[in-house]
Amino acid sequence: MMDKRYSHRWLLVLPFLWQVGAVPFVNDIAWRPFSLPFPMVWQLCGILLATAIIATVFWLDERVEANDGDEGDISS
Repeated sequence: MMDKRYSHRWLLVLPFLWQVGAVPFVNDIAWRPFSLPFPMVWQLCGILLATAIIATVFWLDERVEANDGDEGDISS
């Protein structure tokens, strides 16, 4: 069973859904921002989204682990 302190790791599913789940919808768009095909722009934005989500999950993991370390300290 998964520890509730790490439930934020479900955020890592979002980049997968962005890249794979939305392909049928994105593939038919003819708009060409910056003279690039829209699916290519979609993939580039997905890379930025994935980077932000991975950084957020890393930060949240560090915060959880820092709190775990504080609980073990006994200072009187």
